[in-house]
Amino acid sequence: MKKKHSGMLALADVAATEGQRLADDPNIVCVGVGLKHVAGKPRMVAALRYHVRTKHAGEAAVRAAGSEPVPAEVGGYPTDVEEWKLWRIAAGPSQKTPTGGRGGDKEDPLVGGTSTTVLSDFHSFPTGYGTLGGICFDTVDGRAMALSNAHVYGDETGNDVIQPWLSISNYLAASLEVLYCGPAFYVFTWTAPSPATAILTSAAAAAWTAAALSDAEDPTRWGQRTTDVPASGALTTHEQMGAEAKLPRMPFPGRQWSTKARWDYARHTTAGITHGTSTEDRPNEHVLIGKRVFTDRPTYAPGGTVTTCAELWSAASRKDEAYFVVAHYFPLADPDSTVKRVMLTGGPCEKYDARIGYTATPICVHGFKPQVEGIAQIGFPYVTSVFRLWSGEDATVLEGSWLRLPTPSGISIACPPSTHVEVEAVPSDKPVHATAYSANGVAVEQAVTSGPPGVAQTLTLTGPEIVRVTVAAASGDCYLAGICVDKRKLDPSRWKARSQYYSATLALPRIATRGTWGVVVVAQSLDNSPVGADPVAAARRLGGIVASANVAEVGTCACAILFDCVFEVG
Repeated sequence: MKKKHSGMLALADVAATEGQRLADDPNIVCVGVGLKHVAGKPRMVAALRYHVRTKHAGEAAVRAAGSEPVPAEVGGYPTDVEEWKLWRIAAGPSQKTPTGGRGGDKEDPLVGGTSTTVLSDFHSFPTGYGTLGGICFDTVDGRAMALSNAHVYGDETGNDVIQPWLSISNYLAASLEVLYCGPAFYVFTWTAPSPATAILTSAAAAAWTAAALSDAEDPTRWGQRTTDVPASGALTTHEQMGAEAKLPRMPFPGRQWSTKARWDYARHTTAGITHGTSTEDRPNEHVLIGKRVFTDRPTYAPGGTVTTCAELWSAASRKDEAYFVVAHYFPLADPDSTVKRVMLTGGPCEKYDARIGYTATPICVHGFKPQVEGIAQIGFPYVTSVFRLWSGEDATVLEGSWLRLPTPSGISIACPPSTHVEVEAVPSDKPVHATAYSANGVAVEQAVTSGPPGVAQTLTLTGPEIVRVTVAAASGDCYLAGICVDKRKLDPSRWKARSQYYSATLALPRIATRGTWGVVVVAQSLDNSPVGADPVAAARRLGGIVASANVAEVGTCACAILFDCVFEVG
């Protein structure tokens, strides 16, 4: 190999350039980096590795196959040609793929990609489980061995490991049953496909665990920092860390809540044991201020391409915040047929938003109809169009087409994720108050009537990802006359936020299910700590924690997964 000089590009850059140049070559799968192989044996020489579908004999055969011969050297680096092989297709799990899924299915034979956990005191943070990387073999006796990361199995030997992982959904559902609705009553309504509910249920436990154990500082590092340093010459034999935390009332990811957590740390040394204890409120720090999701068109033909845009709002103070974003698509008529697409930054979304973001079509209800013709009594919950109304009272009455506000409890209205809400309210001698709540549980704006009694007036509320509005009056005959919502573009600086666009495309099959499709966008945190970063600061950058609020309250003891947007296939 030639001696590398300052004018040479880095090996990885050369590989990337070659990969792009040969993207349309029918025989070259990809270009990577690795050690140079001679007669099947590796040499300690860095090389460009060209992975090909078929290794042809001679230049003429390569060109006859429509491919390009690989030269002996590219960019000052030697090259290697490796025939691409996909192993174990026939021996894979029931779906005939070479890897398993990170779910609750048991894979036999066992393959990489399957969920796994360790049966010991070690907790695989933050979800309690991880991924089996693959099966390898002992070079001495040929025994099969499972390969995974230390954060999945821990660093102790001799513990049993299992697959699949132990589901936490039963634990979380039972906890919510007691804390949210009470032990005698449990109504937890999901209006989205089961794959999405499983994701969000696991995400809730992960968000709670992250807040309880590691958002502020890694528990073990905290114990080392706050307890006495052993005397000179003493050796640490092992450390113990215990933690307990109260489960919040609604520990869903992306919502602002805190949990009371207790940490207990003990360092065992040859000179004795030192202890440390901490009890404090720990907030869920993985929270978006809001998100707007829209498609480039409202309607598509089967075989068309759907471009989906997500504008994520995060705190302006976190300028380097980035997310791993996935859009989940499903037809409402067949909600188990979920398709996922990773959303990337950039793309056409900012251009689309400049064209359509300020002209969103509102969804309105002007006046309300009786549930039973001729009867003015209205029972809660009351559903009309895309809105669901409920109250602390069991019922109210209609006055013409106006809905009387129970006092003082008022009416709560669940709506699709919106940024602009108009409430038509009728005050009495007392004003009507309206409050808008975003998906993360925060009140984003309030408005109060100021007009004459008995006359309908419009209260305007704006804010990021509004999913619930409360309308109430202290006393008197006050009414709700209508409501409109839309998803127009807003300036995030008012809410001390910054926005980032993510986009994805979905190619609909020509036999795509016709009708309404829903989109649920899930954003997870990324750990982008640089090499050499402060370890305490890096410990706060937990990757994989869901920061988007994908669940909203739609009534007493009732929740629903939020459809971020819908489109029609027809």
